[in-house]
Amino acid sequence: MDVVKFLQIHGFKKAKWAIENLIDTRNCWENLDIPQLRILVGSWEMTQIHGFDESKKIVANAPSDEHFYSWTLGNSGIRDKTVNIGQLRKAIADVESVGIEKA
Repeated sequence: MDVVKFLQIHGFKKAKWAIENLIDTRNCWENLDIPQLRILVGSWEMTQIHGFDESKKIVANAPSDEHFYSWTLGNSGIRDKTVNIGQLRKAIADVESVGIEKA
């Protein structure tokens, strides 16, 4: 089974759980490309930092792929959820290639 089909059937959350819990998914599905599965799950996680739809807006409004986007907590100066625009753009493309944006 290819990785895209696996994700379409089981979703990103289940794939993430399997990877994090060191489940050897190759025993269940022959020829499953585990490194590719890790990449796609990582891409999905990146798009979930700000939410998939918001991530698309961030990329659309970014000046270039070399920039970073971060969220600041009020006047505290504390930055959280910083992402590189180029990496986020690639992550969105990866997730869209699977055909599902939800978990």
